[in-house]
Amino acid sequence: MRIVSLGPYVTENISLLGMEKNIVGLTVHDSPGRKKGKEIIGTLLEPNIEKILALKPGIVIGSKEGNRPESLEKLRQLGVKTLVLDQLHTFEDICNNLVLLGNGLNESAKAGLIVREQRLRLEKIRQQAEKAGSRKRVFFILGFKPLFTTGCATYINGMIEYAGGRNVFDDVNKKWFPCSVEEVIRRNPQVIVFLRMEEESVILWERLRDTAAVKQKKIEGIEPTVIGSPTPASFVDSVETLYKMMYLNTPDED
Repeated sequence: MRIVSLGPYVTENISLLGMEKNIVGLTVHDSPGRKKGKEIIGTLLEPNIEKILALKPGIVIGSKEGNRPESLEKLRQLGVKTLVLDQLHTFEDICNNLVLLGNGLNESAKAGLIVREQRLRLEKIRQQAEKAGSRKRVFFILGFKPLFTTGCATYINGMIEYAGGRNVFDDVNKKWFPCSVEEVIRRNPQVIVFLRMEEESVILWERLRDTAAVKQKKIEGIEPTVIGSPTPASFVDSVETLYKMMYLNTPDED
């Protein structure tokens, strides 16, 4: 089966199913390792329809997270088989999408097995986190310029909660939004997590010097791919990473 992936999120889940070799085309946004030997078919928002057709794919897979509906509709009108994965808000959404993908790629048994294994892993971490005591206050940085974070309506918020933490902006019913340094100081995080796709902001840490996280040097970077393009496995890996950041060899702080 010749597959065209319309985004890194799709690519990572296809790869988890062991079908990376079937991908003949993908976007410029995919990681260098994934792009090796593949045709670049454009961007998330502007896939090149002519290039896609030239690859003669058996299926084109996109996602409501990053692709425009009209791009996928145009491919359908041209007779190309398409599959669209749903938006992501929770771990269950991530699992359901893998099952949907598995069904579309004739790998339903493998998808089901992966989901069961990762649910068991996640439950084990959740139980460990419950025994760790009071939940650590976590500030999750998605970008420094401007300062961007996550509200309660995201799987990142879910990662934090499964790991035994509490998102300091869990009262904001948004997916992603800018926030002020002053508000972060007021909410006083005990752990700060940032995506490594940007340089750390030394100036920001200085401005946040009175927070518990900076005082205790609990500032940690995390791999952006596993956050931006989650699979059931990478979601649980991230929860495990967050749990270790917060509770293993960590002094108590106010």
